[in-house]
Amino acid sequence: MRTTADSPALLRWTRFTDNPIGTGGEKRSAQIRALVEAAGFVVADMHPPPSVPRARAWWAGLRWRLRLGRHASVDGAGPGLLGYRAVFYREALARHPGPRLLLWETTYDTVLPCLARAAGFRIIALPHNLEAFVSEAAFADPRHEVLTDLAAEVDRLGRADVIFTIAKEERWLLQSRGLEPHYLPFFPDPVLAADCAAIRAQRASRARADGTVPGPLLLLGSAFNPATARGMQLQLAWLRQGGLPPAGAVVVGPQTERVLAAVAFPGVQLRGGLTQPALRELLESCSALLIHTVGGAGAVTRIPEALLAGIPVIANTNAARDQHGRPGVHVYDDPAEFCRLAAQPLPQPPSPTPPVAEERRFQSTLRAMAASQTPQR
Repeated sequence: MRTTADSPALLRWTRFTDNPIGTGGEKRSAQIRALVEAAGFVVADMHPPPSVPRARAWWAGLRWRLRLGRHASVDGAGPGLLGYRAVFYREALARHPGPRLLLWETTYDTVLPCLARAAGFRIIALPHNLEAFVSEAAFADPRHEVLTDLAAEVDRLGRADVIFTIAKEERWLLQSRGLEPHYLPFFPDPVLAADCAAIRAQRASRARADGTVPGPLLLLGSAFNPATARGMQLQLAWLRQGGLPPAGAVVVGPQTERVLAAVAFPGVQLRGGLTQPALRELLESCSALLIHTVGGAGAVTRIPEALLAGIPVIANTNAARDQHGRPGVHVYDDPAEFCRLAAQPLPQPPSPTPPVAEERRFQSTLRAMAASQTPQR
């Protein structure tokens, strides 16, 4: 991407596309792009090449593995994958014509910050999660040494000049390990925010006099994620015991119709993956959104989006992390509390306001660091 004096390009590494109506990761990347552009820059994403010569990748990866050991990557990348990344990181850094500033969203490995430093870049880390807690190994094996991965991740993030976390708890945890991150919570980008406002208006038109919408409960998530599927299974089991409201419940998301078939019962619809229009209809008509996460990173993108759309949220403590105390977020700690909330009509929450102070801090940091790293001509 070309860089100009009026709109310099900032190099970014993220494995997500900017999709305001996509997954949580895609929505976070879309938010970051919108903030960067509003600050007067353009985003130049790094794009991995289709292939790298195998021998070159393997030898490069072996050198990094010997140098960094287990700290090389949280996803356990072998020498081939590690070397493939190293080759395209090095080439993307060398080609970038703009300020020597890297926006580092996908913080899986230590290779990129090492190479960026060597190439004269300063680094702003924007981890979507603390990856040690959401790695495939952590979900697959309860005996996996998550704290060992976390120590490596702290070391990895410490190589950045500035860190912005998506949740307060992550900021607190990194501070306890000697880092000084800032907080940049998720808030829908302008495209998604406009869509949420339209959903809110439709919900208001359907609401009773007390502000409640008389629709089904909505469980929304991807059942191919074991932690998400387990949370849905628990909620359905509790609803079976505690009784469904008259409108029942609808379960939506990829593979839900297959993975949850054994725990469904009369009054529960398993809809599977839906088109955007069908999903929008449910968002406009549901009475509340149910979220239960087991381990992992909570629901730091889904909850702000639901609140902006006027949808009450019923969530366990884990899912509601970083969102406790927000009007419209109803938190439970046990099945009895969950059933009480699920049976209770909940009014439309007030619309949350953008985190203006945090956004301005991020943008002022961009401007100051980009100005100090602009190549001299």
